[in-house]
Amino acid sequence: MNLFIDTTNNKLLLILENNDNVIDYLVLDNQNRISDILIETIDSFLVKNKIDISLIESFYITIGPGSYTGVRLGVTFTKTIKTFNNNINVYMISSLAFQAGFGKSLSIIDAKGNKYYVGVYDKAKNIIVDQLLTSEVLEEFKKSFKDYDIIKDYENIDYVKNYINLKPFFKLANSIDEVNPLYIKHYI
Repeated sequence: MNLFIDTTNNKLLLILENNDNVIDYLVLDNQNRISDILIETIDSFLVKNKIDISLIESFYITIGPGSYTGVRLGVTFTKTIKTFNNNINVYMISSLAFQAGFGKSLSIIDAKGNKYYVGVYDKAKNIIVDQLLTSEVLEEFKKSFKDYDIIKDYENIDYVKNYINLKPFFKLANSIDEVNPLYIKHYI
């Protein structure tokens, strides 16, 4: 049994899946206080599906970039569970990669302050390293990728489809020390 968790971008996404068969999913939009509801929501979600958390063999998580607090929440929750049961597998993926899906995509997440996290993906392969760009630079950057779909701020994406399609591309953490948020900083 697998549980996907994404808390990186003011949404709480949960997908319960077993052998690529999605059992249930939950999308809570506009959650500025994910920290207040995360544990209770996961518990309710699992109870609703008659699954005890001890039956979750693998956690799939997005590790950012995104909201600073949001990025830490999913990672910290999963790290805590792994601390109590080291046999649990933790698989990680960039939120930009998750948003891009399996298509030919320019993945953009608002980083606030006229800055954007940007990743370029083609069939789940990162073409240009994820980076932080100003709005001015982003507009110029887009011109180089006219034949790519622009996907921004998790709008109009099929979360379940992206999860299933990208599952083979999540990276397995070999130790708890590898389960860390992805922060992208702008260097001047």
